[in-house]
Amino acid sequence: MIKKIILLFFICFFCLSLPIKIKAEESTDILAKQIDEYIQKLGELATSKNTLANQVKIINSQVELTLLKITQTENSIKNLENEINNLTVEISNLDIQLDQLSSLYVIQIIENYKLQKKIPPFTFLISSRLNNFLEQYKYLSNVQKSSQNTLINMETVRTNYNNQKTTKIKKQQELETLQKTLASQKINLNNQKIAKNKLLESTKNDEKKYQQLLTEAQNQLNALRNFSSSAGGSSCLASSPGSGSDGNFYSQRDPRWCNQYIGNSKDTIGEVGCFISSLSIAYKKLGFTITPSIYAADSNNFWVNTAYMVALTPPSGYTYKQVPYNISVIDNELKNGRYVITQMKMNNSAGMHFIVIISGSNGNYMIHDPWFGADLKFSDRYSPSSVLSLRLITR
Repeated sequence: MIKKIILLFFICFFCLSLPIKIKAEESTDILAKQIDEYIQKLGELATSKNTLANQVKIINSQVELTLLKITQTENSIKNLENEINNLTVEISNLDIQLDQLSSLYVIQIIENYKLQKKIPPFTFLISSRLNNFLEQYKYLSNVQKSSQNTLINMETVRTNYNNQKTTKIKKQQELETLQKTLASQKINLNNQKIAKNKLLESTKNDEKKYQQLLTEAQNQLNALRNFSSSAGGSSCLASSPGSGSDGNFYSQRDPRWCNQYIGNSKDTIGEVGCFISSLSIAYKKLGFTITPSIYAADSNNFWVNTAYMVALTPPSGYTYKQVPYNISVIDNELKNGRYVITQMKMNNSAGMHFIVIISGSNGNYMIHDPWFGADLKFSDRYSPSSVLSLRLITR
């Protein structure tokens, strides 16, 4: 009767636990399917007409996709935490078992030694009681066999113990990676929400204003591409260049980030990254180390899904200004320890480029050029008549 009750219990337990497992697997499959659907939807939206309404749909879909990925990551983290907890319990049990086997083995070794002293070799030759000797010898053999078995068991437990510890370490590393992924996904989610608010704010939710800003973005990016194309394309350097005489130079063609996309766009730093490279140079002079790679990675710095910067947010304590070419303005900025970003019109290519004036006075200036290199003479490549504007990060 008791056996029937126990059997019934296990059958019920299995039946109850099976739907839970199936439900969890179904939930994972549904989540993965939803993620695939949103990826497909984003692909379709990307080929649709570029309107404000469509752009809002893209951002909303990106938000929903990120939320699904966050849920997926959180589920993976929860599963890993459960696995790690189970491994911790198992390792603890194995540790106790290993201690017990070690203690038993020591006792068996001591007992074995005592018996061997008590029954030296060839004792049976002088023993008057052969049966007694055989019994003692049999007992000694059993003790030796038991100690051998204990040693084998101990090594098996030790191997299992080490394997489980290794597995736990790997699981913990996976958990750390997932936690970093989750943190990054949450940042992306926040950035996407900010991007939507910025889009609606900059366009006033007006399609005409959106198309105007889109045209401005496309025109500037086309001009930057024209320059890089005429200067040899977005060719990356073979190795990272030096940091210049002042230690502040960054090249847009640096192989560390030359092929990196800017924001959510498909434009690379090598192609159109002269402005963000110039910003990085100017920031470095002011004591803020922000590489072109770091700047390009933050999609909030750019308008919608382009590499175009609508409004620059300068470091704390500074303001951003765009002014016409003026020697006294340049000389004053240099005198106060600030570089001057200079927007250049490249007449020979219908292109545009940004450089940084780093020293000099009265029109005789040295520059850092994100494309051509550090510590160059302004007059060797450019003329004041080609200056479209000065971009100041000033006080």
